Amino acid sequence: MQAIKDFIIINATRVLTTVILIAGTFLIFLVVGLLVGRFVKKNKDKRKRALTLAKLIQSIFRYVFVIIILVVILDVWGLNVMPILAGAGIAGIALGFGAQNFIKDLLAGMAIVFENYFDLDDIIEINGFKGKVVEIGLKSTKIENWKGEIRIFFNGELKEITNYSKNPSTGIAEIVVDYRENIDQVIALLEEKMVTLKDTFPQILEGPNVLGITKLDATGYTIRITVKTVSETQYSVEREMYRFIKELFEENGIRLATGSLVIRHDDQSQ
Repeated sequence: MQAIKDFIIINATRVLTTVILIAGTFLIFLVVGLLVGRFVKKNKDKRKRALTLAKLIQSIFRYVFVIIILVVILDVWGLNVMPILAGAGIAGIALGFGAQNFIKDLLAGMAIVFENYFDLDDIIEINGFKGKVVEIGLKSTKIENWKGEIRIFFNGELKEITNYSKNPSTGIAEIVVDYRENIDQVIALLEEKMVTLKDTFPQILEGPNVLGITKLDATGYTIRITVKTVSETQYSVEREMYRFIKELFEENGIRLATGSLVIRHDDQSQ
């Protein structure tokens, strides 16, 4: 215990300086966080883009500031790390391997953000993994799929990216109608009634549009209906389209095609 007291007394200035630097670092991070939140609020119309840029800048600031503070603290305690690393050859190894990968990820991360490949909350697909972007960092990007699984990709390894949030999505409903039903009457009914779905679903941007017959098979003719929605919201609209069509056909006595089994009897005995 006495040794600790003696250490603090002898190094009182260094201890106090270190505490001030660490406390100041946390305070600065808090202020930066508040400024980021204010910046995002001011850009409500482009919230995803503003949040992405703000988070990246905040991440860069943290990395750089922590490194600077760490070097300053070591210097306060009389330890200059660079000559030690250089003398041991560790600096060269780090620059040749670790730093190289870090710089690769860093440049790729900056390209993702500033070239607007994707933003936070966008739905993207990388290497067959599709989900929502929950974090874009200097080194990596985190994606969460609909199951709640999170996968982390290093930015420097991102090669092929599919972004489903850049453009509106298209929903498709296909129904097979019995051949006994009048084609023109069925299409006219669908065109008249399907447009009312737009009042129920604000995410519908265009349609529904009845394209007409797209296929003929043994049981009936297929009618295709398309709708343009806000990106990645087409699934709920498609489900509602099928429910709406079923109820509409039931109300108007229109038959959907069903499979049939034909049994042939041979009365001739062998």
